[in-house]
Amino acid sequence: MRPVTSITVVYDATCGICTFAKDWLQKQAALVELQFLSAGSDGVRRTFPQLSSRELAAVADTGEVWIGNSAWIICLWALRDYRDLAVRLTSPGLLHLAREAFMVVSKNRLALSRFLRLRDTRNIEQELRRTLVPKCQNATR
Repeated sequence: MRPVTSITVVYDATCGICTFAKDWLQKQAALVELQFLSAGSDGVRRTFPQLSSRELAAVADTGEVWIGNSAWIICLWALRDYRDLAVRLTSPGLLHLAREAFMVVSKNRLALSRFLRLRDTRNIEQELRRTLVPKCQNATR
């Protein structure tokens, strides 16, 4: 079996918490390349037709697929500073707690996003499209 060298993370771009987590993951030093696709996008439908829900998913270049809390743990595993934590979270005692914590956040993610004022990718994109950019008066051509 060949080693994992890249992971595509499929996340819900309409969720502030999901967008915040994606942005945080992108800022971390990674041992494995992480790529991100918005759930429901043409790219996901074309590349991963088996992923139909808005649930977090991670797909390795080896073909392995993780869903939900397992996807979050594999994302942590891909990061230099969080690999040890990811390994510990897979132990029998902690895996149950990690699953429960993920489920609580996942089931309440939209309400938590509003409460924490976390804006999702699509919301930000729509707001930027509505914003008119003033033209420079002294622009040279």
